[in-house]
Amino acid sequence: MADVAEIRLPVWLAAMPLPTAPASDDACMRLAIAAADQNVARSTGGPFGACLRLEASGKVIAVGVNLAMASGNPVLHAETVAISLAARRLAEPGGVTLFTSCEPCIMCLGASHWSRISRIVSAATKADAEAVGFAEGAGTAELRAEMSARGVVFQDGYLRAEGAAVLCSYAERGGVIYGPEA
Repeated sequence: MADVAEIRLPVWLAAMPLPTAPASDDACMRLAIAAADQNVARSTGGPFGACLRLEASGKVIAVGVNLAMASGNPVLHAETVAISLAARRLAEPGGVTLFTSCEPCIMCLGASHWSRISRIVSAATKADAEAVGFAEGAGTAELRAEMSARGVVFQDGYLRAEGAAVLCSYAERGGVIYGPEA
């Protein structure tokens, strides 16, 4: 029998309060950063958090944290966790915005592309992640250009200092730097 992949969220994540609809950009980004921060503080995963908001209603439909190291599954980045949890709702009219505590790596950007996410707002930058040792991968500029050409809106550096602080906290605590070159 084949192994079955499953997503097991940390118990504390279910207890995090979600912003009320309609949720502002600020509330959604603060939620993504708080999830990343708690993931580090509680030693349940890597320093990345994400949430998805339906644009028509302003409702947050999923929150994800990085579970790659904790689960042994390298694809369980915060963005892919949130996308997986919200999969059936991604096609709802009005578009979906992804808020992420750090600019998406190439895998997460690809998942966003295939999920037809209409807007991506990120806090820390690729350079911030690489400054603490993560290898974010090549190809993001090309894929972003393709996505922009089909109408996806990118907003980088939104609450950047807060997002970068979570990365630094993780590195200072001796968090495992993982990825293709680690």
